[in-house]
Amino acid sequence: MPHPKAQIHQALIQFLQARIDEAVRDYALAKESRDSDTKSSAGDKFETGREMMQREMDKLSASIDVFKSHLVKIKTIDTDKKFAKIGFGSIVETDTGTYYMSVGLGKLSSDGVEFYTISNDSPLGELLMHKQAGEQIDLRGRIIHIKSVS
Repeated sequence: MPHPKAQIHQALIQFLQARIDEAVRDYALAKESRDSDTKSSAGDKFETGREMMQREMDKLSASIDVFKSHLVKIKTIDTDKKFAKIGFGSIVETDTGTYYMSVGLGKLSSDGVEFYTISNDSPLGELLMHKQAGEQIDLRGRIIHIKSVS
């Protein structure tokens, strides 16, 4: 039975927003920690600690940018659009699971419904693109049957 696309779409938006909020919070904490460090007589230790905090802030900043980019991309999806063939924004039901063709974040769940968010550029995503219900794909020797596309 197909799952409501709007439900899956909203779960993905909430997941991304939570990750952005978490990374922003962690960035602020790292910045506060870096800025509150006082220089001690062990100058090298101070500089090393500040450098480590700066690296952590850089990683968090990059994560925030990626999550924001994903959020912008998925907000372009029209959840009312129906698909005859698999494309960006499709929900794909297969005998191995439910896939949301959007951004590659892996397995998520919403109200007990498990699904995988995959990118069109992933190995599985590339095989699924432009297929339709009733077709099958061969993923490294494993046959996957496409049950429905919405």
